[in-house]
Amino acid sequence: MGNKAFSNRNVLIICADEMRGDCAGFMGNPDIKTPNLDRLAGQSVVFEQFMTVFPKCMPARASMMTGRYCHTGAWRTVAYQHLPAEQTTLLERFREQGYETAVLGKNHCWDTQVYERDVDYRSYSGELGQLMEGVPRIRVHEPNPNGAIPLELEDGWDYIGCNTRFADDEVKAEQAIRYLRDYRDRSKPFFLQVNIEAPHPVYGVEEPYYSMYDREGIAAWPHTLPKGATLPMIAQRKYRTGESDNERAVREIQSVYYGMITKVDTLVGSILAELEEQGLDRNTLVLFWSDHGDYAGQYGLVEKWDTCFQDCLMHVPFLMRGPGLPEGKRIGGLGDTTDIAPTLCELLGFEPLPGMHGESLLPAIHGGGMKRAVFADGGHEDALLLRAEAEMGSQMSFGADQPARRDAKSITYASCPDAMARAKMVRTDKYKLIIRLRGGNELYDMEADPQEMNNRWGDPALAEVLPELMQLMIEWCLRTDPEEPHLARFTV
Repeated sequence: MGNKAFSNRNVLIICADEMRGDCAGFMGNPDIKTPNLDRLAGQSVVFEQFMTVFPKCMPARASMMTGRYCHTGAWRTVAYQHLPAEQTTLLERFREQGYETAVLGKNHCWDTQVYERDVDYRSYSGELGQLMEGVPRIRVHEPNPNGAIPLELEDGWDYIGCNTRFADDEVKAEQAIRYLRDYRDRSKPFFLQVNIEAPHPVYGVEEPYYSMYDREGIAAWPHTLPKGATLPMIAQRKYRTGESDNERAVREIQSVYYGMITKVDTLVGSILAELEEQGLDRNTLVLFWSDHGDYAGQYGLVEKWDTCFQDCLMHVPFLMRGPGLPEGKRIGGLGDTTDIAPTLCELLGFEPLPGMHGESLLPAIHGGGMKRAVFADGGHEDALLLRAEAEMGSQMSFGADQPARRDAKSITYASCPDAMARAKMVRTDKYKLIIRLRGGNELYDMEADPQEMNNRWGDPALAEVLPELMQLMIEWCLRTDPEEPHLARFTV
């Protein structure tokens, strides 16, 4: 049954792409400046241990919109950028309930036919699309004020440092403001999702954000590989960022990444200010989240990887503000992105989506507990691995004008396909277990080793925790095994 306080209310979802859960002031990071998000958090329910279910954009966004784990619909592969047209999502529920819909920024979720049919306002078409005309969507280099790009960051690190003003995200924020101010149908509630590109790599941002953070003053993340690192991390270091440890490079990447997040905070602030200016904050449910995190230099790595499940990739910010919800409440238990759809369905009184695996967060908000464990999966099927190896390998060039790391991610795919073999993760408050078909397993004591620097797989001292973790993972697989194709002739 829906909450009467939210019946027929507006919904605003802001998604930052690739923002780590530990990179906001309201999440306890003393180095980063996020005043607008901190203010929003003070008015919201904050989930402190919220996890994504896949460390890549499209599958993670699919889980949020369906309440389902990625392996149940074959959403984990690089081949599919959208959900199938027949997949029921939250978007359809909003349309069924008479909402006007606006999705700004990249789609990266819905089938194109569904997206164009069910989204009233989009960034790259129609009235709002005119604001995008002439806006460069590629970051353009300009000289760094502190000198040239450091030599060690030229290859494989996805780094450009200080760049000319990258206006794409600013236009998305302006589109959101213009939609709220000028275009929305005031006779209907609205569903507005703003997909901000930053802080997704490449790592670059204009001033004043580029120089905002003291490279030597921040608390730097570990720049070495963990003890007992498995094949995916080793392959990334070999083919992307180099096998030599480099703390200077990590500090540079981390500082620019912080600057990108502070810019996101500025854009979020401008959207929220317009919401308040029109008095819409009083009847609008606001969600802020990220699809997954980013290495951002940690372990000497960049971006993310489909079969790696460190908390820097899996832990994401998530908060909810709205009438009837507590202000400033913090919930420390585990939750994940499959929980967003069932929460919205219950909160707004929607019919539940078919086959949701997630759980509504409303009981936890009102004093109940959170999950005992969260799960994730990644990696690709063998057929796709072979195809990716052939296609990506054919695209590589090693000529004098194209260094070997020009497309370092593709080179890693092609050179080490086993680094993309299927894998699954289970995480409790105390432990994390990762099982791979190929490339090595991982086991971490998350209380003693929160940075995951010591892989304890095979350590007799932790042998007693394995049966429970294995059972949790197996039971999760049994609960969520795909049941398609549905045999309609069979009845229960």
